[in-house]
Amino acid sequence: MENVDSTYCAELNFVEEFNLSHIGMIKEIRTEFDIIRLCLAEIQELGDEYLPMLDRIIVMPLRKLLCENTSVLLRVCPNFRMPPLDGFVISLSNNQEAIRPPFKIAEVEEWITVDAWLKQNISWFNRDANNTARMIPKYSYDCITRKLNGRAFCHLKSKFESLYEQKEVEYKGAIESVYVPVNPTDPVDSQEAFNILEEIGYNKLSVYDFIKHISDKRGAHIDVGHSLEVAVINQADSINLTPVHYFALQMIYAAKKQILDLNDYWPEIDALAF
Repeated sequence: MENVDSTYCAELNFVEEFNLSHIGMIKEIRTEFDIIRLCLAEIQELGDEYLPMLDRIIVMPLRKLLCENTSVLLRVCPNFRMPPLDGFVISLSNNQEAIRPPFKIAEVEEWITVDAWLKQNISWFNRDANNTARMIPKYSYDCITRKLNGRAFCHLKSKFESLYEQKEVEYKGAIESVYVPVNPTDPVDSQEAFNILEEIGYNKLSVYDFIKHISDKRGAHIDVGHSLEVAVINQADSINLTPVHYFALQMIYAAKKQILDLNDYWPEIDALAF
């Protein structure tokens, strides 16, 4: 076997990676928490016009640490748990309900897994197959089919499209394109259409979709499509904190309770009233 002691020299490059140690991962978590703390401190100093900017910064650590299976937080604490969503249920227009802050923190024994936490609904429309819209404007239909282009839902697209047909109608003196059910009196077709809409999140906004929408479409600007309803749900409360801010605070609080290496982080948070 050739001896290369005198000829081999490792080269520095930009593609080699190394896995963080436990201490390294704790440092990464602390840095993400520091980003949240900095923004929360600035909220008290800056005017309301800066709130949307700070909100988009805070949501990124929240998304990175709780929405990704490979996050350093979930690697350090695979069984990480979060307080269940506990706020005020309010009724909005069009049979819509939402859970609004301030959000309380339940006893530790009542905390739930991250997966269960992300599946909670922060807002929803009280609809069923019998009262789903019988006429869908073209812009709404296009948004639905774009959602159905996604990898998770593409298998449903052809079925959904087969349930609707396009027609021209007059609305307020203008000719508009709309989509209506092919068989409007067929309960089976109505239920199938409703089930597909339910699956893509047409009627319900989970915590996961809420965070992902704000982080992807507002924070990272992956595309120009923004949901007005998501923006409404994320409005600040009387002390100028949005649901994103509460989730971030609760994440830090929960981490301190579950990860020994973070027990000394930001002692003042223990005295905060949620």
